[in-house]
Amino acid sequence: MIRHLALAVTLLAAPPALGPAFAQETLLRLSETAERTVRADQLVAVMRAQATGGSVAAVQEQVNRQVAAALEKARGVPGITVATGSYWTGRTGDRREQWQSSQEIRLTATDASPALLDLAGALQAQGLAVSRLSYEVSRGLARREREAVTAEALEGLKERAERLAGVMGMTFAGFREVRVDASRYVPPMPRAMASPMAASAAPPPAAEPSDVPITATVEGDAILKPR
Repeated sequence: MIRHLALAVTLLAAPPALGPAFAQETLLRLSETAERTVRADQLVAVMRAQATGGSVAAVQEQVNRQVAAALEKARGVPGITVATGSYWTGRTGDRREQWQSSQEIRLTATDASPALLDLAGALQAQGLAVSRLSYEVSRGLARREREAVTAEALEGLKERAERLAGVMGMTFAGFREVRVDASRYVPPMPRAMASPMAASAAPPPAAEPSDVPITATVEGDAILKPR
């Protein structure tokens, strides 16, 4: 889906002090926004290993073992990118008598989403929790769509300048200045799960991609001249 939204139109008369020829020009200041939606193509799962106990060495050892086993298992699944995240250790409990340690693992897949979901389920069975599970727009797709939607906005800006020039009985001679903003997309809200699933024949987590809007806004000062 592609939408074009005109945001503002302002007429600026050229100052007479700049000369008779220049004074006949009129600046038409306008803006155009183009938007399209794309299907998120990259699945991201953030898994967390966590342990709590009375010994700081024991809880860290448990987390280290869980993460090492998870990394070994994840590296054996084709099409999945694996990276470790933050590692945290601190006191917890009402009297701060317990130690808690945790570390995150980030799993990413573009063409292997079913395999990633199966892997997440297997890691849940090993005691890891799903901190986040969501689809995102990959960098490659986002870059391509940003270029395309910016071109749509620029084309819409030119067409609107030509159309308004005709309405005003003038001709469009080009742009004095064009400003292109940083195109952006709004990522979907992640789905969070706070606790690990029981180590049984439980099904793996499920995730479905959503449509994500990508927009670009351009502004320009169009030069209009009398016919």
